[in-house]
Amino acid sequence: MILKKQILSLKELILLGILIILATYYFVVHGPIKKQTDEYENRLVEIDSELQISQIKAAEMVNMQKSIDAIFDKYDGNPPMTPEYNNTNFIIGELNGILGDTYNYNLSFGAEVVDENNVNIIRRPIDISFSTSNYDDAVAKIKTINESENKYLIQNVSIYDSGVTSSGLTDRFGNPVNTVNSTQDIGRYNVVITMTSFEYNADAPQPEPEPASVPASDEDISQ
Repeated sequence: MILKKQILSLKELILLGILIILATYYFVVHGPIKKQTDEYENRLVEIDSELQISQIKAAEMVNMQKSIDAIFDKYDGNPPMTPEYNNTNFIIGELNGILGDTYNYNLSFGAEVVDENNVNIIRRPIDISFSTSNYDDAVAKIKTINESENKYLIQNVSIYDSGVTSSGLTDRFGNPVNTVNSTQDIGRYNVVITMTSFEYNADAPQPEPEPASVPASDEDISQ
């Protein structure tokens, strides 16, 4: 019996020794290596994500440069410049100079809108109404506005002869336009212009690129 107990004790000691060696290996060798390996894998995922973002930005820059080159080619190397944001005071001054001698002149600005294709471009809707004594003068005013260095986008132009019918018009903001209330308006030409100006906002916040998806690790899956 004593010999058997000694043999069992020896087996237990051997088993205990093996457990101690395995525990030591796990906490001293395997644990730190696994932790360092996980850190390297996470860093590689971050680097891959940063690389994808850089590639997206590089592709955007290439496309932007192609667009710029196309514009310069279109205008023989001298394209028109987009006015800087906020350009309303210059617009008011310019239009006042063009239309200051007309009748019933009215200028209305709508809410600015960021261009859907370029966050640096601001679209500003403008409604203009005025009256002139003759048709040729009305057309000349419209041409002058169209040839402005501001490069307005004229979307709609209406000319009405007050001697035929009163305008009964409203601008896009709902304001009455050139309603004929007296015989003084007879013989005048009422003009309504709907257009958009463009401005460049260099400080516009840029959209954040969508982060690349991070694959789940084996440890996350096991959890």
